[in-house]
Amino acid sequence: MLDLIKDYVCINNLSLVQSQDSVYEFDCIIPDTLPDMQKILAVDAYTEIDSVSKTSGGSNVTFKINYKILYLCETEKKIKAFSAVSEHSAKISAPHSADEDTFQVLCRVANTQPTFINSRKISVKTTVHIEALQKSGAEVGICTGISGTDDIQTQKSSVTLSTIAESISSHFDIDEEIELSSGKASYKELLRTDAMLSDVSYTVIGDKLQIKGSLQICTLYVADDVSESLQIIENEIPFTHSLEVETIGDNISRHTDFSLNKYSVEALTDLDGEKRILHITATVNINADAYSLCEQEILSDAYSLSQKFRLSSDSVDGMLISEDISGQFVLRDSATKPDDLPEIFQIVNVSAVPGDYSFISENGKITVSGSIICNILYLTEDEEAPVASFSSSVPFVQSIDCPQSDCETQILAGVFVNHISFNIMSPSETEFRISAIIKGSSVKLCKFSNISEITQPENPFLEIGEDRPAILLYVVQPNDTLWKIAKKYNAPLDILKEVNALNNPDLIYPGQKLLIPR
Repeated sequence: MLDLIKDYVCINNLSLVQSQDSVYEFDCIIPDTLPDMQKILAVDAYTEIDSVSKTSGGSNVTFKINYKILYLCETEKKIKAFSAVSEHSAKISAPHSADEDTFQVLCRVANTQPTFINSRKISVKTTVHIEALQKSGAEVGICTGISGTDDIQTQKSSVTLSTIAESISSHFDIDEEIELSSGKASYKELLRTDAMLSDVSYTVIGDKLQIKGSLQICTLYVADDVSESLQIIENEIPFTHSLEVETIGDNISRHTDFSLNKYSVEALTDLDGEKRILHITATVNINADAYSLCEQEILSDAYSLSQKFRLSSDSVDGMLISEDISGQFVLRDSATKPDDLPEIFQIVNVSAVPGDYSFISENGKITVSGSIICNILYLTEDEEAPVASFSSSVPFVQSIDCPQSDCETQILAGVFVNHISFNIMSPSETEFRISAIIKGSSVKLCKFSNISEITQPENPFLEIGEDRPAILLYVVQPNDTLWKIAKKYNAPLDILKEVNALNNPDLIYPGQKLLIPR
């Protein structure tokens, strides 16, 4: 009775699930403690993921959309601000997913369209871009040999795979109090704060994954001075955080993503009773995967000198992380305000998020093309609209050398904004400089055939006749290999090599004469 010898290994795969853009409508109601609204000045939104759960045929993500609204009061020419939150869920379709698969989901706001309903309500249509990375892993019995007889002749090959050695999904909190500089007026009322991660990087030191970066904060507030002027304050909070990792070694590659999931600010009083302290809290999400290279030996074919059997095979899909993708580029552009908006007096902040983008891999290069959507918030000298905002789209095309990439390479990478700087060129035009990074991995599909079953007839043993010649003379035909010839005549492969003095058994040619021992 012949049996397959199997080595059980975990086969991993990564794949991008098709992205989707969904529009969500929500009514933002002004709190009762705030005055009526005359005019919308600016509406911004960002997402906060609550949970990602596995469902039949995919996954489900629940998330919040956090709205930040600036408006002009109806009774007096003052700016007021309020926030609102809407809760949503979205289904991510992945028909071929297994129960043990996991999903890493990214949600980002692509566009907001506010509509004035009445003095107490704003209706907002928000387009949210959702994409997911599907991680699959299953234990597969890889056939490496056959047991049950000593005369099995085997042909083996090897395949190099990347396996997920460790996955970490974690977060850390930033909690900081920053005192206002002496040259600035105290806080009377906070109107709006924008935040972004900058210069985030990681290193592995021993068994620690160390993350470094900074949180950039820009706050618009009403100053506690005679004129209740509008003021802008920018702060930078550096951070360092460490995570314990179990997988270490020179042959380990890592892919780590960071995202700012939520943040909040609050003005606190100092020892003199003045509101001069800004209390900032934020949560940074981390998804880190460690990949190891595994060279797996596989039984490709086999035959016995004494028994008949049949081998059946299945196709197995694995992956190979071929290269890390890393690049940086700078965009310089200008944006002109719409004609119906007042002139620019002072820019409060320019926020930027990636729009749609796509990757093309061919001829050792990866090309990414898309756009960066910039939202410009600025102060005016118009009493009817002291604050205004508009958006501008900046297209880009960038190429990165990736020698191992070709048209079959899957690109698992993203575009992230790292820095923004800006200045006013004229009352109607602003110039900005955007530093963006491209990071991720290129993945190649490793499809191979794995022997899954061996079957034998009722009487498997070969009958060898007495008149069978001890040696046969064979003339090599086109497309012959030594393995095919040996299997055809049930000849011992090692003896076949020795008898014919084949120093390189892979090198035989049509017309060559071989002696086949029987």
